[in-house]
Amino acid sequence: MSLRDHKKANTRRALVDAALQRFYVQGFEATTLDEVCQDAGVARRTFFRYFDSKESLVFPNRAERLQRFIELLESNPADESPLISLRAIAQIFAKEYSQHRPQLLARQRLIESTPTLRAREREIDEDWEQAMEVAFHRYFQRAGPGDLAARARSRSSRVDRKRVDLRARVLAGAAIGVIRATMQFWFDHNGRPDLGELGARAIDHLEQGFMRPGEGAQVTPSESLRETRKQDQRNR
Repeated sequence: MSLRDHKKANTRRALVDAALQRFYVQGFEATTLDEVCQDAGVARRTFFRYFDSKESLVFPNRAERLQRFIELLESNPADESPLISLRAIAQIFAKEYSQHRPQLLARQRLIESTPTLRAREREIDEDWEQAMEVAFHRYFQRAGPGDLAARARSRSSRVDRKRVDLRARVLAGAAIGVIRATMQFWFDHNGRPDLGELGARAIDHLEQGFMRPGEGAQVTPSESLRETRKQDQRNR
């Protein structure tokens, strides 16, 4: 890292540290950017070279973390199930998150107490879901393991979200639900459970389903659709 890059990293870290200290003491809404900049020893105009808003200070590594997730997801072998890839990636992130447990718990309490931060968190979830949609779409469209050229084209080509197939959308929606539920469970239990084990169990539930053998009526999709139409006609 060059001297200039080192200085930029220090300035960015100083802004985040100053902001979080203020947020935890006096609240997010009550804290002004002028206070944050003064505490960090940075001019207000300099702030916007590093962050686009006050909310961004609570999620400073948003873009980098998402990009890393995408790279890990798309580097999986062509014949490997997306759920196997998710399982491996979950262990990587779980280990890192567990090492920063106190900071993550404090930040989550701040997020849950601040409507604007909860809204920003939902935006981040949507970014992850859309990234998974595209990655899963490429997986489902990918050629067999022996067609290296087709696999390379699949990974490098841009994908219009409107063309993403239903399987990819369903899997991405389920996966972000698993991630959200697992993290919330971990936060609700004060970060005490093993996050890696929680993630593995959650993906097991996604992969194996939630209905026990023999539970619920065995109805084929066509039978269910016909029954729904009959009920609609009776209600008219």
